[in-house]
Formats: sequence, C-alpha cells, structure tokens
Amino acid sequence: MKLAFSSLGCPKWSLDEIIKNAVAWGYQGVELRGLQDEMFLPKHPELTPENREATRRRFHEAGLQIVALGSSARLGVHENEWQKQLDEAKAYAELAAALHCPVVRIFGGNIPEGMDKDTYFNLVAERLQMLAEFAKPSKVTMALETHDALVRTADVAAILTKVSAENVGCVWDVHHSVRAGETPKQSVNHLGKKIVATHLKDSVRKEGKIRYVPVGQGEIPLIDAIKALRQIGYRGFLTFEWEKRWHPDLEEPEIVFPHFVTIMQVWLKGLDKNGKS
Repeated sequence: MKLAFSSLGCPKWSLDEIIKNAVAWGYQGVELRGLQDEMFLPKHPELTPENREATRRRFHEAGLQIVALGSSARLGVHENEWQKQLDEAKAYAELAAALHCPVVRIFGGNIPEGMDKDTYFNLVAERLQMLAEFAKPSKVTMALETHDALVRTADVAAILTKVSAENVGCVWDVHHSVRAGETPKQSVNHLGKKIVATHLKDSVRKEGKIRYVPVGQGEIPLIDAIKALRQIGYRGFLTFEWEKRWHPDLEEPEIVFPHFVTIMQVWLKGLDKNGKS
C-alpha cells in the first residue's frame, strides 16, 4: 500500500511546497482538496485549462500520483439546488481527466428536510449514475465518501448496488465509520472492492467532543482497518486527512505529515512480518 496526504491538512502551502514536502517525507501521492485560498480547484491558477498539463507533469516528474480530487458536490439535494452541484461534479471530473487522476470524491450530503431515506437513496443513486456516465470516457471513478447521512458503509453499499455504471466507488473515511459504530472489518465487508480510496485520521472523545490527534495517539483502530483492506487485496493509497483547514488550532503539517509516514511504515512492516510468520 502507498501513502498520500490530503491538501486539506496544509491550506497555506503552494503547489511547489506540497510536491517538495511530499517527496521529502516519503509520500507517493497527494489528494487535492482545496489549494491555498481556493476551494474550487478548477479555478485555481495552476489548475485552469491552460495550465493543467504543466501541473500534471510536475507531479509526474516528482514521482507523485494525484490520487483523488476532493469536490464539495452533494448529490442528495432538492431539485432547485441540483444544477450547481452537478456543474461542480462535472468540472472536477474534467479536471481529474486532465491530471490523469483516477478518482473524484463526491458527497451524498445530509437528507434534505421533507425527504425520506428511500427517496434520498434513490436520488443519490440516480445522480451518481448520471455522473459516472459523464466521467466514463475519461476513465474517472466517481466515489461517494462515508460522510454526512452516509457515514455507515452499509448505506453507501446499498446505494452503489442501485448503480449499473462500473466507474463508481467509495472513499472510505475510516474515522467516520468507526464513530458511527462500525468496526473496520464490517465496513470492508460491506464495501469490498468498491473501496477506491481511503481517508485515515485519529481522534479522542473528550467531554463529549471529538478532538483530532496525530495518528496512533487516539481511539480509532486504524491497524484493524489496514488489515481488513489487505485481506481484500486493496492496493490503493492510504491517505492521511488532517483537517487543518477546518480546525486551524490543529498541529502544523510539518509535524504530523512526517509522523504519519513514520508510524505507517512501522505498522506496515509489522503486518508484513506477522503475515510471513
């Protein structure tokens, strides 16, 4: 398994800093979720149509994969909100194709007021099918994240079974599923090969509130998640998602990003050793 980090954790860094630090600390990939002051990636100066090929080459020449693009698009919205979400998702699919990035993350979102769960599931599935058909020629996978109303992997799996397109999947945020009451093994059993990307982070619950901490210092059974992924032959990226953009008081990326690589290397070597014994 290869390691990546999300740019959500380094909101002040330029693209040059992201690439330089990823290489220096031993990462093999980067997920782009906002870049400096711009959350809508297709508008960032280095990601506009005329500059996309140059940016793709910069990552490629550094030996880095752009593993996913994190959009804000939500599928489970009322009709009067849908066009804006659709436009964003399509813009991200086009950007991903230009960057040779295999995955675009999208959300189901929360169930809108006045909508029941079955209607929400069917609506998300219908719109996911539409987006998958749009992205199919460029071989981009449109992936729902375990987030909002879809933190439980059984719910994501139920939606994916309603979609006939092959280029759909799930970004499994281990933290969210565990906090929703699932074990990593249950999550992987629900999703299986539909897991196309992962988000790893750790936290503790203190005085009824969740506080993010460096990986390995919290309560989330991340080793169990990695074991479960290995058992289904997952060979994708393990992406560290440090929510610094949303929580500025979190530790700086210069501290937690190299720490993630160090602890993951220890864990992965330990699993390799145990697997051979």
